[in-house]
Amino acid sequence: MNKIKVKKTGETCYYEKLKNGLEIYLLPNNKVKNFYITLSTKFGSIHTDFKIGNQNHSLPKGVAHFLEHILFNMPDGTNAFDYFSAIGSSINAFTSYDVTCYEVYANTKFKENLSYLLEYVYTPYFTKEIVAGEKGIIIEEIKQIKDNPSSELLYGMFRNIFVKDAHQYLISGTIDDIKKITLEDVKLAYDTFYPPENMFLIITGNFNPEEAIAITTETLKDYTFPKYQKPVIKKVKEPFKVTKEYEEITLPVDKEKITIGIKIPKSNFKALKLSDLELKMYLNLIMRINYGNTSQLKEELTSNGIITESISTFLTVTDEYIIQAIISSTEYPEYYIKRIQEVFSHLQIDQQEIDRKIKSSISNLIMSFDEIEVVNNDIQDDIVSYGKYINDIYLYYRRLNYETAKKVIEKLDKYVISITVLKPQEKQ
Repeated sequence: MNKIKVKKTGETCYYEKLKNGLEIYLLPNNKVKNFYITLSTKFGSIHTDFKIGNQNHSLPKGVAHFLEHILFNMPDGTNAFDYFSAIGSSINAFTSYDVTCYEVYANTKFKENLSYLLEYVYTPYFTKEIVAGEKGIIIEEIKQIKDNPSSELLYGMFRNIFVKDAHQYLISGTIDDIKKITLEDVKLAYDTFYPPENMFLIITGNFNPEEAIAITTETLKDYTFPKYQKPVIKKVKEPFKVTKEYEEITLPVDKEKITIGIKIPKSNFKALKLSDLELKMYLNLIMRINYGNTSQLKEELTSNGIITESISTFLTVTDEYIIQAIISSTEYPEYYIKRIQEVFSHLQIDQQEIDRKIKSSISNLIMSFDEIEVVNNDIQDDIVSYGKYINDIYLYYRRLNYETAKKVIEKLDKYVISITVLKPQEKQ
């Protein structure tokens, strides 16, 4: 078992790769009483078109999420939820664009929780009856998503900003997509993306790393897995334009909720020779300064009654683009949109503010190790985005500087915008 020192934090992450290919990341914290276990596969909603060897495959959209739902079923007719509920543990699962994750949260019975998580995920049991029965459940879930303002703020933006990229589609798929899913689709998805070589286990919280490796090894020793053939995901060329520059959607909201999506080519920054991680950190820093809770714009819009809540920002990175989202609510959408765009076209930073934000980020990094779910999620994000755990993130923060941040702003000279507005329903 390898020890990975997390620079400048005093924390240690333990790493092991089993003979079957499963990668394990363990970051113990004996100051807490609970533990958090996640078992993830690098299979998300965007991985529907791929090649294995010389053979092309295409799955219906929504298969990753559909498979996540039915994997809880066991051959003896029980359900994994029943087992974990009986021992007092909390479990769940989620599917994103890039990953499917199965999670357990508990404070007792570590061995039982870990071993059964591995057992049910690596015991696929799919039948035509199970597939047919789950379709109605997921279709109802999709109907709820369409009426959910928070979901539409995200999905509406992606639907409007992407032209060919698979991020434009619902993670769950549409109702028509779900109706197309067959037992054969589910089996192909599982066989392709659930071999241990394509998966990773992360445990954070109060546990013994040596015991965790022993339990995992013992649980999986009699499992046989077919030879892994790494799928080659089909790439599409995403054009530098948006599907819709502006869309209004009527939903049950009390005031207009607006997502401004900014599509920025990564090629803008090629000359700066920054990694995706470094570029993301600089952009987050710049956006916090210009749109965050202590920004001049936030103070201006709040004091003038334009907004009554924070302005949220987040980044999504694809192979070719950075999507910068800016979200808030207002009763004055035209003025609000105008000011958001004006600030983005004239982004400002200064040395003192850069230094303050860097210090704040480092402080948050140190404190985050007390939150076992946050640490677990950070490790997962690193593995999916960069292929490994970034254990020297502190040093990345220390290397951030004012001069490079100015150069990043200078390169933000080419972008396209899509605006999605959720409008309140008219009162009857």
